[in-house]
Amino acid sequence: MVGLMVHSADIQDRDGAPDLLKSIRHRWPWLLHVFADGGYAGDKLKRRLKKIGRWTIEIIKRSDKAKGFEVLPRRWVVERTFAWLGRCRRLAKDVERS
Repeated sequence: MVGLMVHSADIQDRDGAPDLLKSIRHRWPWLLHVFADGGYAGDKLKRRLKKIGRWTIEIIKRSDKAKGFEVLPRRWVVERTFAWLGRCRRLAKDVERS
């Protein structure tokens, strides 16, 4: 994980993404390509990313013909990261009760 931003629930992830990327731009200037799921699709996000840097965004979508589970390219990286975070005792929601 290279950045994190918490915002109110009335802001969509797609609308908060430029602020997050702006906050990490100076710390990791070599990061230029962003992988995202279908929730981040749209020209509005692409236009805002062009204003804050040389970002390219690649939307990873499921095929319309797919039925059931399908392995998507680059999606495994996110799932693997969530699995690593889930092994951390402090981040597991079901370990500590108080």
